[in-house]
Amino acid sequence: MTRHRSGAIRAVLLCTTLTLAGLAGTGVASADPAPRLDWQPCAENAEVECASLPVPIDWARPDRGTISVAVARRHATDPDKRIGSLVLMPGGPGGSGVGSLLGGSSVPPELAARFDLVSYDPRGTNRSNPVQCDADLLAKQPNVIPEAGGTFAQSVDYARKLGDSCRKNTGPLIDHVDSVSTARDIDAFRAALGENKISLYGISYGTLAGQMYAERFPSRVRALVLDSVFDHSLGARRFLETEARTGEDSFTEFARWCEHDRSCALHGSDVGRVFDELYAKAVRGQLHDPNDPARPIDAMTLVSTTVNPLYGPRWAALADRLKALANQEKQATARAAGKLAPFPLGSLCADFDADISGERDWLALWKRQNRAAPHLRTHFAWSAVSICAAWPADTPNPQHRLNIHGAPPILVMNALHDPATGYEWATNVTRQIGNGVLLTYDGWGHGVIDRNACTLDVASRYLFDATLPKPGTHCPAAPPATVDSARTAEAPAPW
Repeated sequence: MTRHRSGAIRAVLLCTTLTLAGLAGTGVASADPAPRLDWQPCAENAEVECASLPVPIDWARPDRGTISVAVARRHATDPDKRIGSLVLMPGGPGGSGVGSLLGGSSVPPELAARFDLVSYDPRGTNRSNPVQCDADLLAKQPNVIPEAGGTFAQSVDYARKLGDSCRKNTGPLIDHVDSVSTARDIDAFRAALGENKISLYGISYGTLAGQMYAERFPSRVRALVLDSVFDHSLGARRFLETEARTGEDSFTEFARWCEHDRSCALHGSDVGRVFDELYAKAVRGQLHDPNDPARPIDAMTLVSTTVNPLYGPRWAALADRLKALANQEKQATARAAGKLAPFPLGSLCADFDADISGERDWLALWKRQNRAAPHLRTHFAWSAVSICAAWPADTPNPQHRLNIHGAPPILVMNALHDPATGYEWATNVTRQIGNGVLLTYDGWGHGVIDRNACTLDVASRYLFDATLPKPGTHCPAAPPATVDSARTAEAPAPW
């Protein structure tokens, strides 16, 4: 089977309203004055200021129309000690930086005191012209589990139909939702803020926008923190294998906790066997939603909903869920409805060339994941990559090793046991940066900056006065019970 990609297209999409007026002065290489941000109190929270900034749909051809990127700001709570603006780059794809600021400071108060916190909804998501696709198609994800009858041909057919619906309902932005374009958007509102240099903090998938910014605008970086870092240098084989391995590692840590902690709902059980039995039922079509016995839970959904609580980590909640599935106990669920629905994962396809040549290659990748993850078998990344491999668009920002010159030293932070952005990604990205330093959090979960006093102190010292930790610095793990209770919110999948 040949690889199905049309040569003129790209991923992720725009909303129903595109502003097609010409853009003056937003090109970063232009000598024209930068547009100003018209800050107004946000309707949802007057303590936060909201604005929108026109940016080109295609930064290489700004005459082809513009979109509006939503931006929000919280002023430093101690203005006398204000350092400048700290740009918060949300994860996802699909995380909302505006929503995060509206809901709270989104960073520890020590940082909120000394920085104006500025964030945004990345192009193609949320308030920034979200990609819109056929809701019925999005609700019918293809089967990507070979032993359950899934084939690569099914993913190819699905990706073509979904991509066509996204393009029809979104418009030309579908070709320009990559992280390089997002980095250029960030620099546009840096200019609109009137700042020569900015500090940046990215988490998870947001670290890719940070890396792209440092590559293209190194002299405009004051400081850059990459928390739970995305490795953009990996081909499909290594990407999928490392994802499966890091998910399995976090699941193993969860199982060890259950073995030793009586508060675990599965204490006294073989947790790996419990999951294996659930997985086998899912493959046979015998695992059902406790709220709707007529609706089966497929194997990929089981894997994804097992990995997601490991972000916190919310080990107690995961144990409760797996036990409830085994016993078919009812759980609260919510379903989206409507003719159109957002599809932020198109951004991954814009940043990731998932070069899968056909069925045999796809099956070989599946088997490599199985060996790396004997219980989970795979990772939620498998479904996304299978779709991206046949997405009907080009890849504006394919994987590459970082090429950063002229930027200040960069701080990388990562947990030793991260279920989504594995520790080996952090070590690899740090090597590519050259003048980066990796802080290791010897614990679990996704997101490091405020795990404990040690991680917060390292990040604060770096952001306040550019003091980096010594290479090889580790911060101790917070006790699992403390981690579980302190981080109750489920992280948005995937990264």
